Amino acid sequence: QPGPQPADFADVRATNLAVVLRHVRENAPCSRADIATVTGLNKATVSSLVADLIARRLVRETGLTEHRIGRPATMLTLDGAAYAALGVTVAADELTAVALDLAGEQLLAWRRAVTATGTDTAVSPGRLTSAIAAVVGRAVNRLAGSGRSVLRLTVGVPGLVDGDGAVRLASDLGWRDVDLRGELIRALRKPGYDITVDSDDHLAVLDEHRFGAHAGTAKLV
Repeated sequence: QPGPQPADFADVRATNLAVVLRHVRENAPCSRADIATVTGLNKATVSSLVADLIARRLVRETGLTEHRIGRPATMLTLDGAAYAALGVTVAADELTAVALDLAGEQLLAWRRAVTATGTDTAVSPGRLTSAIAAVVGRAVNRLAGSGRSVLRLTVGVPGLVDGDGAVRLASDLGWRDVDLRGELIRALRKPGYDITVDSDDHLAVLDEHRFGAHAGTAKLV
């Protein structure tokens, strides 16, 4: 078998962009020198990454601060006014959709009841997929009206979901082996943003790890 392959330069840069953006989100206002000191990236690399983030309208400069030792530094903070992220939680009888900005501030929150048809006791995958697509489409249009584009859609499902976004088992929904991510991509006509489908339990753990009372702990369990 082939040995480990060297990382592609684009992959390394994308990772470093994420590192810098996360630092700004958690520590703003901060300077380029602050970022270099904490992340271990050299100053030239940080300057290049910050310039990229500013060009993408993810970070902006807020001016100089003199409340520090040495020369005044140009401080950075999150921008992200042009972007949003969408999350949809799926339950047996309703959908909940929430849009957030990059700082985690809520932009909108909607609920929609979903009911089975005829004598069915569970909502069919096709009906629920259509309902999700309708809610997402409405949310995307609302956000676009305020000058924002969606970067990602994440859908949480009460069941077992594989790495490709297929729902292998969701007892509450009466589902087995439903390619929900693939169906959503088709229903939304290959949107220009990423779509992730995951277990709502897994997403809840990630939320607790990032924003809960013990955020960042190495041993969440």
